[in-house]
Amino acid sequence: MSEEKTRLCDDAQCDADCESCEKAASGIDIDKLNEEELKTLCRTQSDLVKALVDENETLIKEQEELNKKIEKGNGYLDQLAHMKSDFENYKRRTNAAKDNSKDEGKIFVIDKILPVLDTFDRARESLEGKPELDAFNMVYRQFDKILSEIGLEEVDVLGEAFDPNLSYAIAKEEAGEDNVGKVVAVLSKGYKFKDKIVRYSQVKVGC
Repeated sequence: MSEEKTRLCDDAQCDADCESCEKAASGIDIDKLNEEELKTLCRTQSDLVKALVDENETLIKEQEELNKKIEKGNGYLDQLAHMKSDFENYKRRTNAAKDNSKDEGKIFVIDKILPVLDTFDRARESLEGKPELDAFNMVYRQFDKILSEIGLEEVDVLGEAFDPNLSYAIAKEEAGEDNVGKVVAVLSKGYKFKDKIVRYSQVKVGC
């Protein structure tokens, strides 16, 4: 194996641990250096080591500064995410408040209109069989359409099981076994606005 090794010295007995080869490989024969040259070499090597250490410390400090900036940036991103979430919640609350305010305004108007609607119903009943009924129904349908467009609906309870969430039972009436507990007559119509009861029906319940 030693014959295959590239020898850097003239020693015929050169082996893997040959000091002459090590000196030649380094390019410096320390044994031939005088004291001043040795000191210069030591200072050079010491300066090189110091420079490497300083460079490493600089890199470490730069990495620490970069990590701080990244951490600070992540903190800003978290704050931004929280601000965005708070703003979205504020928008939802504001929109909900606006919708509630609009609905309350509509309900206020509906409360004023319902007595007029009752008058229309009574007038239509009184015109049954009279020629004026067709003209009256035309006006009534237009009025009813407007109320439907703003969200008002009649609560149809006739023939249904009595539900205290929808109606007031004003009286009971014998109406046969099949109609026990059912609404057999509506004395005053009930209405709802967006699934909210704005006026309960007044009814008779079969017994």
